[in-house]
Amino acid sequence: MWHSIVTMKDMAFGPIHALWIAPDGGELLLLAEEQTLYWNAWEDRALWSLRERRGGDGISPDGRIYRDLSSGLFYPLFGSHGGRESRAHATGGHIDVEDDQSGITVTDPQGRRQSLSHEGCANDKDPDDWRIITFCEFGDHILIACPCFLTVYASLP
Repeated sequence: MWHSIVTMKDMAFGPIHALWIAPDGGELLLLAEEQTLYWNAWEDRALWSLRERRGGDGISPDGRIYRDLSSGLFYPLFGSHGGRESRAHATGGHIDVEDDQSGITVTDPQGRRQSLSHEGCANDKDPDDWRIITFCEFGDHILIACPCFLTVYASLP
């Protein structure tokens, strides 16, 4: 069903302040404390990075949009402000989160259930903490992220 293709914790570039996942789930934009990175989830490596704090001049005042100043592309972000999570998808199934401390369960369209690890994303009561659990737009990847942890799951055929 689902397997982890990338997991990041205790990241050298500092806590994540906001992020974006590509519609196909294969790439991530990470706005971290010390730099902005564009990450390939399948290769588990940065494709490019910029030395800018928390998205630098490219982040909107409300923190919801990042604009890559070199390409002009806009990225809708997840982070402390929230973001548009998708916990149900026609091809991916449904994500259940019972409470902030319990596990995360995915039920596929055929009714099979699988628990997913969210290790370092317990969403403690610190007001600066946030947690995102969402399908990518295509429904074949799941993103679980918080400031100090990130994992992307891909579906198995």
